[in-house]
Amino acid sequence: MKILVAGGGLFGREHLKTLAAIGGLSLAVAEPREEARETMRVDFDLADADADSFALTERFRPDGIVIATPAHAHAPLALAAMAKAIPVLVEKPVAPDAKTMAGLCEAANTSQNRLLPAHILRFSSGHRQLRDVLAGGRIGKLLQFSSRRYRDAGHADRYRDIDPVLMTMIHDIDLALWFSGETARLTYARRHPAGTPRSLTTACLETGSGTIWRLSTAWLHPGADCPADIVEIVGSGGSAELVAGSHIDIFGAERERIALDIHDDPLRTELECFLGGIRSDIVKWPVSPQDALDGLVLAEAIVEALRR
Repeated sequence: MKILVAGGGLFGREHLKTLAAIGGLSLAVAEPREEARETMRVDFDLADADADSFALTERFRPDGIVIATPAHAHAPLALAAMAKAIPVLVEKPVAPDAKTMAGLCEAANTSQNRLLPAHILRFSSGHRQLRDVLAGGRIGKLLQFSSRRYRDAGHADRYRDIDPVLMTMIHDIDLALWFSGETARLTYARRHPAGTPRSLTTACLETGSGTIWRLSTAWLHPGADCPADIVEIVGSGGSAELVAGSHIDIFGAERERIALDIHDDPLRTELECFLGGIRSDIVKWPVSPQDALDGLVLAEAIVEALRR
């Protein structure tokens, strides 16, 4: 199988590294920076490389494309690939705005849904186990979903063209949609200090059934050593909390702690799902373009509220 990775930045290299570890693949990369491109050609024993994603697609004729370019280039590449019936895995944010994402949804429907949004936490063993706790009725009906996701202040320099809501909080929006099974309306959004990505962003939303979402992300820690990500779900019969990389605590009829698999690799699981879908010509991915659109609609509402 031939896989093209578009984008040789941090995310692109991680995809190449994982694809190389999976093995049995012929890999190519599209990256405009010549030095980075040639380094990756050697590091990952690439079959081909080019500065131009479109030219490389024509020459390499991949069976699938992983799009890990800067966000503004995601949609044009995805549309071109789907027009050729090439499955695509697109890093988040899948599109720069909800309007563009709606166009991708339409194209995905036309091309038998060959677009897999890279909402990686849906492929995380720990987050799947936490959702199973809820689905199994162990804490009753969901009343509140809360998340905390803190990153270093350097994110503000590395991702200057993306708001923290679209870069980081989008994960928690997607998890809340997945856990709740319904969308929500924004009730509150604040950023401290205002007007800068080096800040704490908090959003509160409410679903039609009354479930409350409390989402918090920060790009302000001075170094890479940040607190663990936390997701808490409160139900009518108790609560459960996931501490990323460590454990899940369940406070229901009985107290239980589930140790998380330290070898869990959601990126590999995501890529193996993508590759498996290509092999079987799957038409329904675990994450749909509509899921990505629903998340972007809410993310835009939060960003707009912050601007106001």
